[in-house]
Amino acid sequence: MQASNRTSKPSPLGYSLSPNSSPFGTPRSTAFTQLSSMQIQELKESFQMLDKDGDGIIGREDLGAMLGSLVGQDPTPTMINAHLSSVPTPFNLASYLTHLSQHLSLLTPGPDLLSAFAAFDDNDDGTIDVAELTESLTSMGERMSEADIERALKGFTKRRALGRGQTHGGDVFRYRDFVDVLSGKEEEKE
Repeated sequence: MQASNRTSKPSPLGYSLSPNSSPFGTPRSTAFTQLSSMQIQELKESFQMLDKDGDGIIGREDLGAMLGSLVGQDPTPTMINAHLSSVPTPFNLASYLTHLSQHLSLLTPGPDLLSAFAAFDDNDDGTIDVAELTESLTSMGERMSEADIERALKGFTKRRALGRGQTHGGDVFRYRDFVDVLSGKEEEKE
């Protein structure tokens, strides 16, 4: 067999690329190309946090440590095997980015989310009354717990200022900011 004369060039992610491949060793993923540079950076940082031993691969021990910290108990070998069987092997940065970008691409697009939230925006000011949103999310469709709602809204709420005709303040959810973060648009504002 003859050795290939192809040369590799460094990618922005720090991995060698052959001329006809992506950094993932597979044809270029359209899902990956939809990620913003900020989303890619955040995914790289999350990979580094998960790769406890720093060997460039999220393995059995890394996954066990992560599950233990999330669940608060020692994960069973069966639990670890179940998670590892659902991801590419080896689960290195390239496969991690590809795998997660495919899942992120399935999220509802920004304009659809904005339209859904706008139905609750009485003042057309980019905010929704937290109590009203919580009531809807706990009583309609796929119901959420109040703890899940609080976690989802964290960082995107503020105290409403009293205005004309209002008898109470209360918290409001800044849904436009929330959708911007989900879609990577906050990067453009900086």
